[in-house]
Amino acid sequence: MSAHNLNLGRYGEEVARDYLAENGYRIRECNWRARGGELDLVCTRDDCVVFVEVKTRAEEGMGHPLETLGFKQKKKLLRTAGLYLSRHNMWATQSRFDFICVTVGREVQIEHIQNAIEFSSVGGGHAPWQPW
Repeated sequence: MSAHNLNLGRYGEEVARDYLAENGYRIRECNWRARGGELDLVCTRDDCVVFVEVKTRAEEGMGHPLETLGFKQKKKLLRTAGLYLSRHNMWATQSRFDFICVTVGREVQIEHIQNAIEFSSVGGGHAPWQPW
């Protein structure tokens, strides 16, 4: 990854953190890592743990950034979130996956998609991503 892309990604995560904080989310973790996986942001809001994947683009381009989340990446994110819940004894806590796209151009645009990943989309049950 080039230094420009790394800096752009860090900037996008900073913008996403500020946006979430302004909208009532409490930031618990940034870039939480475990067993080969990483969660960009872990937040809480209204007794719900919200795992947030952030994608940053230099300007509007081809396709929607949500399309970059393939099957393998979704599965990895869900596994990492499960580790987070396990390590923090939060299995009974409601949780969800959100996606934030930050587009940097003449103006910074933020698109927040709630419940962007469901467990059933990676071969699980019929409920939101938590299999219990």
